[in-house]
Amino acid sequence: MARDLGDFLWLLADGCGPYEAAAPYGADRTSRPDEALTAVAVRCAPDARSTAAAVVERAAEEFPGFDDMITELCR
Repeated sequence: MARDLGDFLWLLADGCGPYEAAAPYGADRTSRPDEALTAVAVRCAPDARSTAAAVVERAAEEFPGFDDMITELCR
């Protein structure tokens, strides 16, 4: 869902939680910024500013087999 803590904070700040981030590809990741979480992300990861959709996309590129690995572990 995110490559690192900075990306995760910006994922949350953009109104996307872990459940939404793990939703199937192509899911609606419309920005719904949260003021309080944005303040945390700005303070803790100012150089990682991003939208939730971009965070999920970069994570999928960096870890292409992650979904399949987790699914296999759950069986």
